[in-house]
Amino acid sequence: MILALVLGHAHAEEPAAAEPAAAEPAAAPSLGILSGIHGSEDLRIRYSHVPQKLENFEDRNILDYVEVVNRLDLSGGTPNVGVGARVDGVGLFANRYRLDGTLHHERDLLSDQLASPFEDAFFDLEKVWVEARGPSATLTLGDGYLSFGRGMALNTVKNTDIDVDTSLRGVRGVAHVGPWDFTLATGLTNPQQVALENPNLLLQPDVAHAVSGVRIDRYGLGAINLGAHGVLFQYSRGYEEGQDGWRAYSQPIDAWAAGGSVEALGVKGIDLYVEGNAFGYEAEEIPVRAGYALYASAAAYPGRASILIEARRNKDTEWINAFSDNYELVSGPTLEYERVVTEDSSAAVNSNDMTGGRARIDLRFGNPERHVTLVPYASLAVFRDEDLGGLHFNRAAETILHPIVGVQYINGDLHVLANGGQRVDVRDPGADALALGADRLLHADFDISVPLGGKLSLELAPALMRYQWGKNAQQQTDFTDFSNALALKVGAPWAFILYTDYSDNPLISSTGNLSGTMFGAAGDSLYAAVEAQWMPNSSTTLKAFYGAYRAGIRCAGGQCRNLPGFEGAKLSLTTTF
Repeated sequence: MILALVLGHAHAEEPAAAEPAAAEPAAAPSLGILSGIHGSEDLRIRYSHVPQKLENFEDRNILDYVEVVNRLDLSGGTPNVGVGARVDGVGLFANRYRLDGTLHHERDLLSDQLASPFEDAFFDLEKVWVEARGPSATLTLGDGYLSFGRGMALNTVKNTDIDVDTSLRGVRGVAHVGPWDFTLATGLTNPQQVALENPNLLLQPDVAHAVSGVRIDRYGLGAINLGAHGVLFQYSRGYEEGQDGWRAYSQPIDAWAAGGSVEALGVKGIDLYVEGNAFGYEAEEIPVRAGYALYASAAAYPGRASILIEARRNKDTEWINAFSDNYELVSGPTLEYERVVTEDSSAAVNSNDMTGGRARIDLRFGNPERHVTLVPYASLAVFRDEDLGGLHFNRAAETILHPIVGVQYINGDLHVLANGGQRVDVRDPGADALALGADRLLHADFDISVPLGGKLSLELAPALMRYQWGKNAQQQTDFTDFSNALALKVGAPWAFILYTDYSDNPLISSTGNLSGTMFGAAGDSLYAAVEAQWMPNSSTTLKAFYGAYRAGIRCAGGQCRNLPGFEGAKLSLTTTF
């Protein structure tokens, strides 16, 4: 196990005001008394139903299996020294069967390159750190997280929404000198190997890339704060048995990013932020030699209104993530409504040639004394996507329009949140007729909580998407997604939830668990599940789940993953101490 060095936790600057706050910064080690140990325990037990059948055993679910995942985080220390570690473990059970006297292994937890004394189990000291903190400086050795500016030049984060956790394992130091902050870090990427929420199959060894960066911040120039940073990237070309991750430092510099930011707070009632970054590429595998990214935002608060205007421009910036697998080292503001990102629009999230902006206005009404709040809002995003490679289905540039309206209403225990909009991707006309047409997405989602009297309350969370494709060289089928969660809460400790899901999207890799029922052919697109939750106190949650949910694209904090579906039963326990 490589013990790395990272100085201090991630002092990520606040994300853009309207950007989803799904990416979590590093959890700081608890610096309590020496005998004080703090931590969290996450346990998942999953019974996974596998629809495939063995020949001549079609009446038996022989290939079903059980997966147990455990994650233990511990931290503690003195007022000046903090220590912490995370241990991950996963094991497969009911993963073998004997047929005609021969033992068969159904699925491989580990790839051939990842060593473990157990064939169906794996344990890993996933994160470890030691931190020394003084009045004007912090030094951390081990795993930590780092974000410069809005994450446009470097953004290693823990993103639990999509089961991504990529720390930087190395050394990081932060020094505070009057109005100046100096951050210096170097280390190896340490992507999470064991997934907490998703299946663990064919686990791979870490392919560690070397990242070195420096950030200088100057605060208090009147209302203005300034920042400048630079980052160097050295990529590993894959795992080689017998060599540790430190070999990445022997690579030449493959890529770099450098830039700066200006923040002006309260200038004539307006908060301003501007950041620019330049990118350079030396790796032979990357087909371009340079790129750049710009972002700007302005927020004002006249009367009852809050107004936010954002703009972005990036060219050839996604190549910086070309060597990352299922995570991104750099992810800046996308300005997308990430709840409705699809297979098509995920390409725009990771576009290498995007220009656009978004404006949003919120109006606040209400009576604070009666705990009544009404906040309607409207936003409009306009993008120009000129990237035609990668995941893009289209082979013509697009102009993207995405208006959204919504409202938040709170009246005591009655809560209503509603959002709806339409995204239209208008493709440029061209000589190729297949380049014509527009992709259209109509969407709406709600979250309603209604008190029923006494200890009872009801929550309803429906969401609908209707997607219509433009013309493609390989034409895709229009589809509809509809999901709903209906929760009955019984006092503080108990909640009972019914989940339903419908999708006829042919691009997803899952089949509904109501196939073969009274719903007929539509059952292949229908999913249903039930869940019971028990919270005996604020630090402990026990959940029992049975049913299925569909596969699909999930995006959070500028990162997107194609996550698998699930059918079976789950038992999960989360507690902190």
